Amino acid sequence: MESLITAIYPDIQQGNHPDQYFLDRSILSCTNDNVDVINSILLTSLPGPEHMFNSADTVSLQEHELNNYQPYPTEYLNSLRASGLPLSKLGLKLGAPLMLLWNLDASQGLCNGTWLILLEARNRVLRCRIISGDQKFAGNIVMIPRITLEPSEATLPLPL
Repeated sequence: MESLITAIYPDIQQGNHPDQYFLDRSILSCTNDNVDVINSILLTSLPGPEHMFNSADTVSLQEHELNNYQPYPTEYLNSLRASGLPLSKLGLKLGAPLMLLWNLDASQGLCNGTWLILLEARNRVLRCRIISGDQKFAGNIVMIPRITLEPSEATLPLPL
């Protein structure tokens, strides 16, 4: 796996690559498990400290049902993997390429599949530069807020 990554992303550890460096390269995989391994190796290869973001998983029950009691431990909720939901822990580094997986604001070029470069990471917002999609948006600096996701009952039997 590491030799594949080295062949596709030469000198990744040097950092500070032009946008085209990431636009010209990608690794496709059939399984999410392989994607997680590839992303982990690539992230480790990039220079700089890693910023770790954790989800805030809670079960959405009516207040009268919950009575200040969390029926599932956070560790269990964080272990759930459902299609369409991100992992409970997200590691990022400045200068890392990101792909937007939700349509946030089409008028600003923030659509599913848009590639970005991480410029700054805060607790509730990421400052990024758009590098793909409609050319009128390429180079724009955008803010990606932390969002609340609620899976459908078909995806996950628990309302998070």
